[in-house]
Amino acid sequence: MSQIPPNQPGPHNGQYDSQTQQFHHNGNGQAPPRKTGKKKWALGCLGLLVLVILLFAGCAALIGGGNDDAAPVSNETSSATATGNPVETPSATSEAATESPTEAPGPAVAEEAPSEEPAEPTEAPQPTPEESAVASDQPLGDTGADSAETEQDEDSGSTPLSQQNAVDKAESYLQYSAFSRTGLIEQLEFEGFSPEDATLAVDSLDVDYGEQAKKKAEDYIDYSAFSRSGLIEQLEFEDFSPEDSAAAVDSLSIDYNEQAAKKAQEYLDSSSFSRSGLIDQLVFEGFTQEQATYGAGQTGL
Repeated sequence: MSQIPPNQPGPHNGQYDSQTQQFHHNGNGQAPPRKTGKKKWALGCLGLLVLVILLFAGCAALIGGGNDDAAPVSNETSSATATGNPVETPSATSEAATESPTEAPGPAVAEEAPSEEPAEPTEAPQPTPEESAVASDQPLGDTGADSAETEQDEDSGSTPLSQQNAVDKAESYLQYSAFSRTGLIEQLEFEGFSPEDATLAVDSLDVDYGEQAKKKAEDYIDYSAFSRSGLIEQLEFEDFSPEDSAAAVDSLSIDYNEQAAKKAQEYLDSSSFSRSGLIDQLVFEGFTQEQATYGAGQTGL
């Protein structure tokens, strides 16, 4: 008969458990082995431990970028599970425990990984002309409108800026001096204006060149002495027409005897002359013989 293990109460009198009844009915006379929960509990713990190790190894492989150290743990654990040998469990556990400190920096790598992504410089988008115009509160179409207006002004015959400057300069010259048409154009060219701009500017002005010749003749008489012919020649030298020059001189009230006396004195101030030589010089300047004789006599010769 089988012995009842200690700490196991026997069946009460007149009662048999299912195993005892089975024993009585077995023909070999041996009781079947008694199944306990310890082996199941050990296998369950081993399976749970293997599952935890596999999960940990898989996470470490993903975080650590496929570390080769996790492979032996997984292989040894799998072999231990396949053979069902509980002796390998402490080795796998200790090996997993040994591997875990080396895999610990894995989360740190995962934490640092996001910081590497924003390190790449992001190129700021360039503002479009529309955005620039909005940012500066200036309508985008203003520049084009101004250009269109400028082209329209040019097409409509408005004076370009260079020609307008030439016109302004010509007007300023005419305010303090007298010029012929040619003389005014040459003066503008001397100031750096192009021949085209200078000519267009002068021709755009309403100038009475006969009056300009008269003013120029008065200017000459104010600081020097001239005969009639000499003053006309001087105006022609200033590019006034012969008609304007003669008309300007004849429009003035000039005492040519007095002009001869002034011219004679000018000659004597710069050089020495005899009476006849001074008279001849005055005649050469365009004075008549009577005017020259009067002029020389006014000097005391």
